[in-house]
Amino acid sequence: MASTEYAARPLFPSSNLPTASVVVQYDLVCIGFGPAQLATAIANQETETPANILFLERKPAFSWHSASHVPRARMVYPFLYDLATTRNPRSKFTYVNYLLAQNRLVEFANSDQLNPLREEFDDYLRWCAVQFEAQVKYQNEAVSVRPEKENNIVRSWIVAAKDENGRIYVVRTKRLMIPSPSSLREPVVARPLLDVDFSAGQRIISTKDYMSSREALRSAHSTPLDISIIGSTHHTIEILDDILTCPRLGNVTVITDSTSLEPLKVLSVEPAPPPPKLCSIWARPLCHRNTDILDSSELIQHIYASAYEKQVTSKGKYRLRIIGIGTAKPAAPSSVIISENPGLKKSESGLFHGIDSLIVGCRQKGECLEEVQFKRGAVAESCRMWVMSTNSEGGRSLPRDIAARAGEVVSTLIVAEEQGDTGVVLVSARM
Repeated sequence: MASTEYAARPLFPSSNLPTASVVVQYDLVCIGFGPAQLATAIANQETETPANILFLERKPAFSWHSASHVPRARMVYPFLYDLATTRNPRSKFTYVNYLLAQNRLVEFANSDQLNPLREEFDDYLRWCAVQFEAQVKYQNEAVSVRPEKENNIVRSWIVAAKDENGRIYVVRTKRLMIPSPSSLREPVVARPLLDVDFSAGQRIISTKDYMSSREALRSAHSTPLDISIIGSTHHTIEILDDILTCPRLGNVTVITDSTSLEPLKVLSVEPAPPPPKLCSIWARPLCHRNTDILDSSELIQHIYASAYEKQVTSKGKYRLRIIGIGTAKPAAPSSVIISENPGLKKSESGLFHGIDSLIVGCRQKGECLEEVQFKRGAVAESCRMWVMSTNSEGGRSLPRDIAARAGEVVSTLIVAEEQGDTGVVLVSARM
């Protein structure tokens, strides 16, 4: 599918964007280039007639999760749930083909482990991504998405982006893939812990920076090290598991709202029902996110086994203590606090302000894909918009249907091409 150029006329009269003579139209524009978009690029390349797709990525290179992985950490799901296998087992982008290219296929089979090491899986994603650099504009950030109308009906989307030199340009598309709302959020500035009485030498370490401080925590020390860990994500629980192997460890206090780590309670106590939650399309946590680590029973068992061994060898002097967030129990004094990064607040970038009034909701089409639903008669049927995300917390897994759902998106491009969907209006762009 070839790109299309259109003659120019002002698109955004109120904006200060410079005017250009032509604007390129793409079959699909993807904002961001993470695993979901990478799976889409792979599915597109493996069609008989690949569509013309543009990926806009604000980062300078492909990356999934920038934080270092805890040693020995593995993906939650087996290697079959990669970017291609469930859609096309013969794809050259399967995890098996990656292992073959790295001369590690036999060794992986001999390891008797179906779940890849997370560090290796991250390298697999980069190995795939480097083969699509021609379609990705790195260091290019989408700044706005606006509808383009004809006869009061939206016929296409205009995406304005800023390149690495700060230059603004626009592209046109009938189909748009946008990231999940959570990826558009910004970190909340942490509140200073002024009410905490820190002991001498006490430090606060972010879970994101744990690996860079790991060796210092394990260095020889005359006195045991008391540590507090605050958080509920899977990455935090993996850090707890790793901390329990530290030879200089003293008492460990975990402050969390993860029910997976709760100690055994009296069996007659009925669990309280979860409070109702409200959500909207643009301001909500990761889709169907659950803080329980239900798929990591082995990890939880290993944590309690290590903590029990520590308590026995220290004659009961050192132990693991778990406190629920919001309880009245005081935390023990600690030399080091390891805490999750602050939460996220809704982005004020205004990326989708131009289309908010057209949207009525989303239709879930699987674990990782949602299609945006518009007001009746407001948007032409040929204009589509999807929300596709890995919904991954800490780089521990990909959605199991990511390859198949990416194929579904690409299949709509093929159908549109067969039906002669070549665009409707001649409009200019500002660049």
